[in-house]
Amino acid sequence: MKADIERLVRQHGLLACFECGKCTASCPLGELFGDLDFGHTPRGIVEKALADADLVTGDAIWYCLTCDVCTKGCPCGVRLRDFVEALRRLAVQAGHDAHGVRCRLCGKYFIPDTTLKLLVGKLLGQVEPGRVAAPEYLWMCPRCRRRHFAHQARRGAPG
Repeated sequence: MKADIERLVRQHGLLACFECGKCTASCPLGELFGDLDFGHTPRGIVEKALADADLVTGDAIWYCLTCDVCTKGCPCGVRLRDFVEALRRLAVQAGHDAHGVRCRLCGKYFIPDTTLKLLVGKLLGQVEPGRVAAPEYLWMCPRCRRRHFAHQARRGAPG
């Protein structure tokens, strides 16, 4: 696992980071989640990765919205969104996906639980830790959601 993370660090340009902080300054996490621990910020994730900290079993990578604002503003070309997505895939493959949500139809990981709770809260105004009441389609991956909507449309179509 350590070798995989080191490969991802090199592959996504984290070694080029010179700690300017533009990634964290532009990141919407603080605005969306309130007071956020430094370890959950883009800069914190980069520091943890460069210090060989265990990012796969923790929850830091699951807060990232993968909006790519940090990557677009990075003067060094660090591709943090791609790095976080690759780490999530690695975590899911290793069975460290307690912070990930699996599709209720196909069972594949598709979204971090923090993002789903945020979406439910913004869309429906109801967020209770551990209990999220949401329409069934929010618990489906995009592929299954498209199939579900197509099936519903065929059932409701005249004909």
